[in-house]
Amino acid sequence: MKKTGLMGITVLGWTALLSIPSPSALAASSVSIEPAHHTSREMQTAQTLKQLLNTYDLHKYIFTRNIVIEERAMNHAFPVLTLNVRFADSPDELLSSFVHEQLHWHLRIHDAEQKAAIFELRQMYPTAPVGLPEGADSAYSTYGHLVDCYLEIQADRELIGSKRTEQVIRNKPWYTWIYKTVLLDEPGNRAVVQEHFLEVK
Repeated sequence: MKKTGLMGITVLGWTALLSIPSPSALAASSVSIEPAHHTSREMQTAQTLKQLLNTYDLHKYIFTRNIVIEERAMNHAFPVLTLNVRFADSPDELLSSFVHEQLHWHLRIHDAEQKAAIFELRQMYPTAPVGLPEGADSAYSTYGHLVDCYLEIQADRELIGSKRTEQVIRNKPWYTWIYKTVLLDEPGNRAVVQEHFLEVK
């Protein structure tokens, strides 16, 4: 008669269970991180990002698997997700930046829903600023970033907790109006995100 339950698991069965890689290990192994010029800061940033991928379960926040680290670049999501070296020595801030850019890919996948959310946010905040440091480079991008930054904050809280997230967001030198607005009117932004099914599941 075949045994079932924990007592019936063979040594081979236990070995198989123990050899199953964790979600964080799977996420790390599936992401390609390429330093653009192989400078020391790029290499350091790449190593820090690899450690983060091995430490945190980021699988649900990974929508593109090709990452470039470029010392003189501005962080951007498209056409290839690119991070600069600003946060080589700050894992929490690098993690937040990585998630932020990944979320742009999530929103691109849900483009129609994002456009509907932006239309609604324009009614809620008709005088949103354009241009750094308060806003993004266009009105459309500013409103789109209200969604992205809201989702980033939720992800950060899930990954590193509320206290560390508060510190990370407080130190952001850009999108200052956007982050402030998300935090001051979090219920309003949450309602828009949920109404248009833009949460990350």
